[in-house]
Amino acid sequence: MNAPARDPADRAALRAEIAGLGEYFVLPAQDDGEWRALPKLLDETVLRDLVERTRAAIADSVGCGRSEIPVKSAASSFQLGITARLLSPAVGAASCFGVVPSLGPESLTWRPTPKHVPHFAATDIDWVDAATPARAATLIADSLVRGVLGPLNAALDGLVSLPPQVSWGNVISAANGAVTVLSMSQPHRESAGRDLVRALLDTELLTGTATYAHGRFVRRSCCLFYLAPRSGLCGDCVLAE
Repeated sequence: MNAPARDPADRAALRAEIAGLGEYFVLPAQDDGEWRALPKLLDETVLRDLVERTRAAIADSVGCGRSEIPVKSAASSFQLGITARLLSPAVGAASCFGVVPSLGPESLTWRPTPKHVPHFAATDIDWVDAATPARAATLIADSLVRGVLGPLNAALDGLVSLPPQVSWGNVISAANGAVTVLSMSQPHRESAGRDLVRALLDTELLTGTATYAHGRFVRRSCCLFYLAPRSGLCGDCVLAE
């Protein structure tokens, strides 16, 4: 990985530098608000409300009735948004600074907002050296992917039958998307980021979720966004081949 390892001791400086990469790379600390334990996000009533809020937000954005938005499409959009929010800081830290934040159920909390996307905060983060893409991918897969995104995917499968291949495809797509955003402000870090995405494809839960066709990243499933009226296919969609 083309990024020097950083001293994990300077936690505040690391958070600030990662936040400087862009909005999605911010790791907010808890303030005095009412924060909830991460497992409570997966409560059936809470999760169904958030999916329905997402459904309404999509309907408003494309100018149609909420009933015209398939619930699985809304659930996928909700899951992809959360995944991008949580994965981006880890991808940015590994690609730029050679460390991975230990983001798991114990270190992440959340609180609802008036909109459909909850806010997240991270506390008591350990920073683990990740001098190679394989090391970074293993750390991210063992903590954030397995411990946080896995239960979310399972909960949405149980709630609205969102297929696991869609959810896991969203995870690798979010990781690749984080690198694309990162490359806009840090073009010299893009190679390290793409190497990390390739390494994530070698981890157990993400194997087979995407491939590279003529150098182009292509996920092997669809996020279902195209099912919404007046929408289309994403740039990395398998249906766009």
